[in-house]
Amino acid sequence: MSMFRYSGNGSMRYNAKELAFIAIQPAKFFTKEGPLYMRTSQGSHVWTRKKDVYNERWCRLRGNLLFYFKGRDLLSEPQGVIVLEQCFVKEEYAEIQSFAFCIEFVGEEHNQYFAAHSAELRDEWVAILQKGSYESLRSQFHSLRAQLLARTGQDPIDEERHGVVGKSDPAESSSREPVLEMSISCTELPKNNHGVSPSTFVSISCVTPPDTRWSKSGQTEIIDQNSNPFFLTTIAFETSRNISPITRLRANIYEVQDRNIHKVVPIGQVICSFRDIVTSPENRLVLDVIGTDGSKSGATITLLLWELEQSDISRPTSAIKPENPLKQMLGPPPQATPRRTRSMSLSRDNYFRALYCSPCTKTYRYPDVDGTHVLVQEIMVESKLSFSIPQQMIKLFLREERKKLEELNMFGELSRDWEDVRSSIMAEHVHLTVRYNESLEHLSKRTRGPQFKRSVDKAERLLEFVPINLHLQRLRVEQPGHREKMYDVVTVGAPAGHSMKFKHGGLKRLMQQYSDEQNRSVGLALVKCAIGSIGQSPIPAEQLAKIGTEAKLDWSTSNLMMAAKHFTIDTMKSKAHDLAEKVCEIVVVCEAPFMENMYNQYRIAQTNGKPPRKGTAKSMKNQSHQPHQSDPDGECSHSSGSSNISAGGGGRGANHRKSTHSSPSSNHVELRGKDYEAWEWNGAIEDFVRSTSSNSEGSSGGQANGCASSSATTWHGICHKLHANMESIMQAIELLPDSASVKERESAIDSGVKNLKESVRHLEDQARYSVGFYRMQEENKNLTLLQTLQCGEMLSYHEAISALIAGVITKVRSNIHNVGFLNQACRIGILVDFESLLSTYGDEMGMIEDMSVGIKDLEFVSFKFAQNRNIDADLIPVIGGTRSNIIVTVPLPQTLYNELPMEFHKGGGGPTISVHPIMFSVGMNEEQSLAELFGDTSLQDVINRESLQKLEIYYEQFIRNVPAEARLPTESSLALDVLMSGLQHHVAAKKNKNMDILHVSAQLIRRMNGVRVTSCKSAKDRTAMSVTLEQCKILQDEHQMPSQMFAHLLDTMRSEGTRRDNTRKNVGVNKYAFNNLQIRAFPKQYRPPEGTYGKTVVT
Repeated sequence: MSMFRYSGNGSMRYNAKELAFIAIQPAKFFTKEGPLYMRTSQGSHVWTRKKDVYNERWCRLRGNLLFYFKGRDLLSEPQGVIVLEQCFVKEEYAEIQSFAFCIEFVGEEHNQYFAAHSAELRDEWVAILQKGSYESLRSQFHSLRAQLLARTGQDPIDEERHGVVGKSDPAESSSREPVLEMSISCTELPKNNHGVSPSTFVSISCVTPPDTRWSKSGQTEIIDQNSNPFFLTTIAFETSRNISPITRLRANIYEVQDRNIHKVVPIGQVICSFRDIVTSPENRLVLDVIGTDGSKSGATITLLLWELEQSDISRPTSAIKPENPLKQMLGPPPQATPRRTRSMSLSRDNYFRALYCSPCTKTYRYPDVDGTHVLVQEIMVESKLSFSIPQQMIKLFLREERKKLEELNMFGELSRDWEDVRSSIMAEHVHLTVRYNESLEHLSKRTRGPQFKRSVDKAERLLEFVPINLHLQRLRVEQPGHREKMYDVVTVGAPAGHSMKFKHGGLKRLMQQYSDEQNRSVGLALVKCAIGSIGQSPIPAEQLAKIGTEAKLDWSTSNLMMAAKHFTIDTMKSKAHDLAEKVCEIVVVCEAPFMENMYNQYRIAQTNGKPPRKGTAKSMKNQSHQPHQSDPDGECSHSSGSSNISAGGGGRGANHRKSTHSSPSSNHVELRGKDYEAWEWNGAIEDFVRSTSSNSEGSSGGQANGCASSSATTWHGICHKLHANMESIMQAIELLPDSASVKERESAIDSGVKNLKESVRHLEDQARYSVGFYRMQEENKNLTLLQTLQCGEMLSYHEAISALIAGVITKVRSNIHNVGFLNQACRIGILVDFESLLSTYGDEMGMIEDMSVGIKDLEFVSFKFAQNRNIDADLIPVIGGTRSNIIVTVPLPQTLYNELPMEFHKGGGGPTISVHPIMFSVGMNEEQSLAELFGDTSLQDVINRESLQKLEIYYEQFIRNVPAEARLPTESSLALDVLMSGLQHHVAAKKNKNMDILHVSAQLIRRMNGVRVTSCKSAKDRTAMSVTLEQCKILQDEHQMPSQMFAHLLDTMRSEGTRRDNTRKNVGVNKYAFNNLQIRAFPKQYRPPEGTYGKTVVT
């Protein structure tokens, strides 16, 4: 095709062969065709000036495509095509050719001129070309929609998209609860002119007299080439439609001739009333189909209606009194209307209503092998946590940023060079604080509207902390003779720093860069000085965190004084031993050379010290010798002795980051970065201040002059003094006789306890300066890189934790009566499986890196459940703790809280439930094909292997702690050990696009009562393919769905189900954003049905 005209902001890619095929279609597919004169430039030589001449061309208009041919022979290819977008058409009277008009493109100098054979033809072409563009059609659409809304007071679009709550208030969803459902089938539909059975669907509309406007209630899926279709999609009738016995129902049957352009022709229709259906035997009405000519077509349609009873699961079953106005209106029919109880209704369950909104439901019905029918329902809801959790996380981060600024301020006066360093670091933290406050202010204003972030807003900076397209997808199965079952999946866009882009890779690559910078800038001498031996933590962050949270010195001393006052000498000795353990922990931590060295460097920086030059190994080596020198006043010494207090208090505390198995490469990437983050994120120093000085008089206040008062005692001297004070307390207790009075016992240890607290306070002051100065040095070395690392991990962590909380609380709510699951959660925690469909190519490689780091950080999140005593308070979870130890408190209504086992009602808020996040990733699109051919998929392999190791550990705990009778009942023939062996085999196998990893891991996680989370870039298109496939596999494995129904139901869910509505909510078009190249690259089970996809929008 020689010419392609288009005006736009960027280039348009097109398939010339497909355009040529469209151009030669029959005339019935075109809006208008006929001859036109087209102005072209002619010139045979380079030095010859080109002349504009008009040549006759045969033109054909289809949609916004204007094709032109050299002649009327349509067997040859068209000469070109003009896309009628971003242009306008006007008449031209200055042209040499009569009856001319011009197509003028916006922003282009060269326009296209045509001329017709007459003024009438010119006017026709101008009018129809002006209406051909998408922009013109869209304006007409909005105009007609506004007119209908003004006349009827109802938005016709909401009626057409049945089951979707549009812009209405989520609280009004109760009025949209279905009360009736209908199943449809047809027989003997006539074949088309080619003798082929038609591809059909049925559309249902209703009208209640005296109203004369038919409103659409829904439509079935399309069944290809079948004269006797049984439609799986059911039609629901909501309470808002005011159904009555005289309500008329119309079923229109259509044949689909072209799915891509939505061309359909009517086959026939039937009209009846609801009274006709409910008075028929078993509510099954069979009617003859009336053809388009008004006569019987020979086909029949069967309408089966049943009533839905909503049950409130928050109350006992005996207390439920269904009041259905429809039943009262219809009266008692000859045979009772089949009634099905639909529990877990969003509008009936107060807890789910507080956390979720805007439900979208789709129902299907298929025949089982035993002749009965299975009812399947898809429910998709938005989560109110999408905006509430990020706001709480931002507030938590703001508090810690303020603490960092206070820590930088506590150094008082420094030398000029170090003052510049401090100023630059403070500027970065202030900038980050401003960024937090801007996002928090913006999020706090979003009280109405959709409760999720659209995929097109993924890079919006003010929404960067909000998870992308967070929804809960529920599959509900109702099978005769079996209990109702539900299966949940949380869908969310990839937790990553989308607003930061991925030009320089993701977090793993940045951590590797930071590690390389450290290796280049830090000499071996400094490493040995700060670390002691390669591989150990450069600072005792974990031990200090333990002291700050578990080893409360004031609590131990108070217990000792209480024992002296109210108990015996033996009790005093026991409490003294506990106190010795705490003191031992403090001494072990503070005796590390690092603490003294850093404090000495701080003292030097107060006078004439200079910061090391960034990235210079020599300067860092030179500074590595500074800690061994005395400070200018000769007050500090580098030597430190070891304490001989024998107490067994060396364990790791709750704030200690969990150790995980990883490959050597990942350790190399994350070792130093993670050690730094431990300091960056823990609040141990502030806790330590409060714990050691809460029962004493005020400390120095954190200023430099406060430290100077205690600097006369060397670091080693203070550690030695701690040991001496503890020894004096122990000796005083040993010397006390058993008959000693209370006053004698108190006076014997009073001075020793006071001296011990004073020594600890002095040591804490100096330790606080050591840690703060170390942090300032670390940030000074790679300030920009560290801030980028922190922002990237912060964003992925925010998005991941929102999905985690939504999944965990939904799992607990659904299993509130399952004692086995609750005991499992208390003993071994809850397993959370993140499924990633991202490719290891381009930007998505950076997304996988961010996602893997964010999910790994979820290991430090725990849950507690509390009773919501305030009825007026909301039920949104409350986030507390620190960055490295998030505690999520989940408030439960009294009725639900009372259902929990006794372990949850114990003092202190009950048990703390841990989570075990894992991530399995397999790319599936055309970019993954490129990565497998020319790129690198090692990151995907490493992630899967590490997750398998974690899963194996949890699996062993599950087998040991959860007895067989307490496990989830299943109809699957595969045992747990078989699934685990299969997953190990698939992870070890070298196979491209090995989707079996995802299938087997999902089945294994469900069998172990785990939480499922599915992600792709936007949780919209590839996620839809994965979720629908998983739902069908569940029906096949757990409910023995016939194999011949698998493909039919899978296509039906993808064409008519809730996930297609999800695309409309995100981009305004109910099509999956796939092109033909992507479809061919997908595994076969992940391909959508024809007519449901198209690259029409940027997502």
